[in-house]
Amino acid sequence: MSFARATRRLLLAAGRRPLAVFAGTLLLLLLSLVAASRLRFDPDVLRLLPTDNPEVRVFQETLERFGSADVFVVATRIPEGAPLDPYEGFADRVSEGIEATGLFQSVDRRIGDPVSLLAEYLPRATLFLEAEARDRLAERLTDEAIVQRAAELRRLLDTPQAVAWRELLKLDPLGLAEVLLDRIGGARGPLAVDWTSGRYLSRDHRLLLVLGRPVRPPQDIDFNRTLHDAVAATVALEARRWRELSGEEGPPPEVFFGGRYMIGLDDAGLIRRDVIVNVASSLLGVLALFYLAYRRLSLLLLVFAPLACGLAITFGFSALAVGVLASTTAGVAALLVGLGNDFVIVLYGRYLHARQAGASLEQALSAMGGATARGVVVGAVTTAATFYAFLVTDFTGLWQMGLIVGTGILFCLVAVLLLVPAMIAWSEEHHRRRERAPRLHLFAFGVERIAHFAMARPGVVLALAALVSAASLAALPRLRFDDNVEALRPPGNRGILAQQEINRHFGTGFDHMSLVLEAPTLDGVLALSARAAREAERRVAAGVLGGYDAVTQVLPPLEAQRAALGWLAAERASARLDPARIEASVERAFAAEGLRLEPFRPGLELLFRALDPEGPVTRDAILALPEGAALLDRYLRETPRGWTSVVKVYNLPGRPKREVPEAAIDLAAELGPGANLTGINVLSRGLRGEIRRDALVSALLGVALVALLLWADFRELRACGLALLPLALGVLWMIGAMVALDLHMNFMNIFVITMIIGIGVDYGIHVLHRFHEEAGHPEGDVRAAVEETVRGVALAALTTVVGFGSLATSHYPGLVSMGAVAILGTLATALVAIAVVPAWMVWRTGLARP
Repeated sequence: MSFARATRRLLLAAGRRPLAVFAGTLLLLLLSLVAASRLRFDPDVLRLLPTDNPEVRVFQETLERFGSADVFVVATRIPEGAPLDPYEGFADRVSEGIEATGLFQSVDRRIGDPVSLLAEYLPRATLFLEAEARDRLAERLTDEAIVQRAAELRRLLDTPQAVAWRELLKLDPLGLAEVLLDRIGGARGPLAVDWTSGRYLSRDHRLLLVLGRPVRPPQDIDFNRTLHDAVAATVALEARRWRELSGEEGPPPEVFFGGRYMIGLDDAGLIRRDVIVNVASSLLGVLALFYLAYRRLSLLLLVFAPLACGLAITFGFSALAVGVLASTTAGVAALLVGLGNDFVIVLYGRYLHARQAGASLEQALSAMGGATARGVVVGAVTTAATFYAFLVTDFTGLWQMGLIVGTGILFCLVAVLLLVPAMIAWSEEHHRRRERAPRLHLFAFGVERIAHFAMARPGVVLALAALVSAASLAALPRLRFDDNVEALRPPGNRGILAQQEINRHFGTGFDHMSLVLEAPTLDGVLALSARAAREAERRVAAGVLGGYDAVTQVLPPLEAQRAALGWLAAERASARLDPARIEASVERAFAAEGLRLEPFRPGLELLFRALDPEGPVTRDAILALPEGAALLDRYLRETPRGWTSVVKVYNLPGRPKREVPEAAIDLAAELGPGANLTGINVLSRGLRGEIRRDALVSALLGVALVALLLWADFRELRACGLALLPLALGVLWMIGAMVALDLHMNFMNIFVITMIIGIGVDYGIHVLHRFHEEAGHPEGDVRAAVEETVRGVALAALTTVVGFGSLATSHYPGLVSMGAVAILGTLATALVAIAVVPAWMVWRTGLARP
C-alpha cells in the first residue's frame, strides 16, 4: 500500500466514524490528564547543565560542601540610627520560634559571645601573624604606642558606648583584638559582620541575619512552601509582639527571606505560571488568527481540540518518561501550539480548496489525504527528528525539551490526522441536517500576492534574495555569544533580590572563585593549601589578583607557626616583647590617664599568653574552641576520597563578574592535578565550548535526518536540495536579523537553529508537494495551487510566531530569547518558502509564468 493511499484511508475512516474517534480520544485524554497531574518541576538552573561534566560536578560539590546552598536566611532591616537591643531581641524570638517548628536541623543567630571569643582566640593570635603583621604588633607594644593607647582608652571609656564595650576593653586594653577581626567576622564564609556584637550584624548596623539549616534540601518544593509558611507565621506572630520589645508605638521590623529555598520556591511558582500563561496565550493567539483567516467561530474548535489533546497526551507522556521537568520545559506548550497548528491549517486549506472547486465531502477528504497529508506527515516527522537531535546533548533542560517536543509533535500529528477529518465530517453532517452549507473562506492577509509577484518576476525576487543573503553572510562574524549562566535566571525572584541586598550590606565577598584542593590525607591537603596561599599572595602583591581566603588563615602551616614561635622567643629575650617591660610601661601610662590597672589585668594576662604560646595550633585545638568547627568547615572537609580544602580567590576590584583572571587559571595549573578552579564565571567559560559543540552536532544531525527523510519522500536530489533552501536561507537571514537587532546567542537559544531546521523545511515541503502535484495534471493550475498553498503556509507561520511569541511572557530570559530568535527564524523561512521557492521553480521550469 502506497503512503498516499494509507493516509487517504486513515482520513476517510476517521471521517466516516467521527463518534468512535471522539470516544477514543476522550478516553486517552482522561488517562493523560491523570498521568500529567503527577508532574513535578525542578527550578534549579544548575540542573539544566550536563550532569556528567567534570567542571559542573566540581562546582556543585563545592557549593554543597562550602557554600550556603542549604541555608534559609531571615533578614531583619534596622532603621538608621535605631537602637539595636529591640531588633536583637526580635531576632532571638524569631530564631526560637522557627527552631520550634521542627523544620530545621539548626538555627544560628550568633557567631559567638565576643568576650568568650577573645578569651579563647587571643592567646593563639600571634601564631597566625606573618612577618609584616608581627612587626606591626611589636610597634603597638613600644612605650610610645602604649602611652597613645592609654589616652585613647581613656577617651573610649568616657563615651556613652563604653557600657557596651567595657568587658571587651578589659580583655583587650591595648587594642590588639583586630588581628582576629577578619577571621571571626568571616566565620560564615565572606560575611563582613560586626564581630563585637556577637551576631550576624552588618558593620553598618542596618541588617541582622538569622541562618537556619532546614531538614530537607531546597529541591523539595512542597517542603519549601511549608517552610516558608511556617517561618512567615512565626515572624508575623513576633511582629505583633513588637511593642513588648521596643516599649513604644511604631511599625514592626521589616523582614525578608533569602537563600536557595526562597529562590527555588519562587522559581517553581514562576515555572507553573509560565506553563499556564504559555498555554493560554498561545492557544488564544492561534484561535484569534484562525478566526481572522476563516471567519467561522465553529472552526476554532477544529484548532483547539487536536492541539489540546496533543498537549494533554504530551504532558502525560512527560510524567511517565521524565517525571521532573526542568525550567526550560515551561515553553513546551508554546512550541507545540506554534508547531502543531500548522498541520491543521495546511490540511484544512487543502480541504477548503477542494470544496470550493465543487468536490464532495469524501472527495475533499480524499484530496486532503493525498499529497497534502503526505507533506504534513513528512514535515511533522522532520520537525520531530530535529528536536530528537537534541538528545545528543548533555544539557538536561535541552535534552528534555528535545524528547518532549519531538514526541509531542508526533502526538499532535496523530491527533490532527484523526480529529480534523472526524470533526469536519461531523460538522458537515450537522449543517446538512440543518439544510445549510458551511461558510468556506480563507483570508491570509494578502500573502498570496507575494507568491504571485515571485512567479511573475522570478529574476527580481531571486536577485533580492541573493542580496539579503550576502548582507546576512557579512554580518555573521558580528554575532555575539553571551555565556553568562546567571543571565538565564528570571529577574524579580525574591531569593535573588534578598541575596543582592545582603551583599550590599555585608560586602561583595560572595563574588569569588573557588580553588578546590584535594589530597588523600589531612597533612597533604594542608600542605597544598599553604602552597596555594603563598602563590596567591604573590599574585596579589603583583596586582593580578584582588585577594584570597584560605584555611591557612584559621590553621596556619606548621612551618609558619614555628617561624612565629622562633620570632616570639627572640623578641621576648630582647626589649621589644619583654613582658616585664610591657607591664611596667602599661602601668605608668594608665596611671598617667587616671586608670587603674587591676580591671585590665585579665587582658594583660591574655596578651602575655599570646606572646608566649604553648605550641603550634592544631586542627584538634581549633575544633575544641567555640565556633572552631564552623571556622574549619568554611575551608576544610573530609570526603570519601580523602580531604578537600577550598581557597576563595577574588578578582581585582571593578573587573566584570564574568571575567576569569588568567592569574587564577595559572595558579590552579601550577598546583597540579589536585587543584581545580571553579565558580559561576569559570563554569560559564568552560561550558561555552561544550554548548557550541553540542549545538553544531545537533544541527548537523538534524540536517542529516531531514535530508534522509526528504530523500525518502522525493527520491530526487534536486527536489531535496530545493526543500532545504528555505532552511539554509532562513537560518542565514535569521542571523543577519539578530545582528541588526543586537540579539545575542546564549546557552539556550543557540539550539533554536536546530529547531528552525525542522520548522523551515516544512514550509518548503508543502509548496513543493503542491507544485509537483498540480504540475502533474494536464489541466492543473500551478499558479492557483501555489497561491492557495502559500496562504496556508503564511497562516501556519503566523500561528507559529504567535506560539513562540507567547514565550515573551516567560520570566526566564533564556526562554524569552528562544522565542525572539525562533520568531525571526520562522518568518525568514516562511518568506523564503512563499517567495523564493516559487520564484526558483518558475525560473527553472517556466511553469506558471503569466
